Amino acid sequence: MMVEAELAKAVSGDERVLVVDDMRLNRQILGQMISDLGLQPVYAETGLQAIQIYEEQKPSLILMDVNMPEMDGIEATRQIKELAGDRFIPIIFVSGAEGQDVIREAIDAGGDDFIQRPFPFELLEGKIYALRRIAQLYRQVNRLNHLRAREEEVAEQLLSGAVESANAALDQIRIHKQPAETFSGDVQLSAFRPNGELNVLLGDFTGHGLTSTVGALPLSETFRAMTAKGYDAEEIVGQINRKLQRLLPTGMFLATGIVTLSQDGSAKIWNGGLPDIMVVSKGKVVHRTESKHPPLGILPQLKGLHFEHTTLQPDDHILLLSDGVIEAENRAEEQFGEERLLTTIAKEPESLVDAILKDLGEFVGDNIQKDDISLVDIPGRVFPQGVQEIASSEEAVGEIEAEALDIWNWSLELQGKSLSRINPVAQALSRLQETEGGGDHWHSVFSILTELYVNALDHGVLKLESSLKSSPEGFAEYFTERERRLEGLSSGAVSLYMQHTRLSTGGRLLVRVMDSGDGFDYEHWLRKGGNVEPGQFSGRGIALVNDLCESIRYEDGGSTVEVIYVYKIQD
Repeated sequence: MMVEAELAKAVSGDERVLVVDDMRLNRQILGQMISDLGLQPVYAETGLQAIQIYEEQKPSLILMDVNMPEMDGIEATRQIKELAGDRFIPIIFVSGAEGQDVIREAIDAGGDDFIQRPFPFELLEGKIYALRRIAQLYRQVNRLNHLRAREEEVAEQLLSGAVESANAALDQIRIHKQPAETFSGDVQLSAFRPNGELNVLLGDFTGHGLTSTVGALPLSETFRAMTAKGYDAEEIVGQINRKLQRLLPTGMFLATGIVTLSQDGSAKIWNGGLPDIMVVSKGKVVHRTESKHPPLGILPQLKGLHFEHTTLQPDDHILLLSDGVIEAENRAEEQFGEERLLTTIAKEPESLVDAILKDLGEFVGDNIQKDDISLVDIPGRVFPQGVQEIASSEEAVGEIEAEALDIWNWSLELQGKSLSRINPVAQALSRLQETEGGGDHWHSVFSILTELYVNALDHGVLKLESSLKSSPEGFAEYFTERERRLEGLSSGAVSLYMQHTRLSTGGRLLVRVMDSGDGFDYEHWLRKGGNVEPGQFSGRGIALVNDLCESIRYEDGGSTVEVIYVYKIQD
């Protein structure tokens, strides 16, 4: 027989054992056995009393009879187990009832063991010892689980802070993340390019929970660094894909949608594995960008990235969502689906995200969430906050004194197919920032470089006509044709030359861009100055450069342009 000290050493916790039996003699016998084990018996005569005492005293173990008045032991066990929830309360049925059906019913109700009378004391002793040891282990596991959950919450807060705390325009765009577990496999990122365009990315890693977050940090770092340097979304997507393909384990990938929105409402959208990205106008979906590419991290190289171009009115919205929205289920295992989503959109709610969440919550009810849910709502116009207007060139600084001479040059020439895969503007801006430090004046320089290079590439090399961009429909057609011609490009060249002079008050930047084209009627656009009609999508670049720069000079019929931009550094 196991002595009392050995049992106390083996198990710990509450020493109260609830004995439930309608016969007084049985209660006395079992109570004596419990006392002999160094435990404290408490008694109940019916199933109803057992439930009441359990709620009041929370004993560590229950000995339960089967047949009793008012409520039998099987129903009482079922209710006690439900009340216990995550707490493990061992229940041993002790009864003279015979038959496999009774035993099966008792176990199905939640009983942990069954002893038929008569039985030796040693049998009860061994079972109590074993179940109390299991209960102790269960409590230890629970404590470890609670500790792990707390650590996961802290880790998730740190990870979310590192990944998403730097998101831009949160006062204008709406982001909602609802993880299925502590960690979310969905990532939402937003950042402004140097020219004020907004990049927004929604990513959905395979699965959910801790393992689905392994790529979040490298994803966010690449997205922010490349956006800040002015790289196009095409280059950002390609670099993220290469990095994730190297880092992610086999079978793990990232479904991704990315949007670049200009301040005039023009947008380009790419979808690789997400549900359709929708442009919503007055309760209707007026444009869809379907997934035409595999998720990121699968292929070592992405070819033929297809971005769709569209134009938004100020009251329009771009809606990105993860498949956790569409595939959310109710208790009948029906999915929320796109049809219900479109019904919500058609109501023209004041807040798309709030309306979708409300209808989704009512549909799902109390059913367990199986996947992460993410929604991103981007209005048709988003402007940088805390960033000054693009600054025009300062007044001419006169001749540079010999003792102040501090000049460096940088140049790059692209030929043939390199024009379709290399962005010299981002490289040039990166060189300026690395050499001369940061500052808001680089926003203006980025705009100047972008307009000059794009004009040289599009009109000089690709020979695209600006007149195509005379309407929103033509705007989209223009970029479709641009992509087609870039894919087939095998000749042509654009060179970019910069000369930077450091001054005591700031700097002077000379930029020269030359292309292999035939030139264009630049005098027509210079005569118009900044007089561009509202809604017109062509001619804005030359007007912007003319306004920003101290001087602008064309040569070779327009295939060469040279500008000078002077900036001051604020103390």
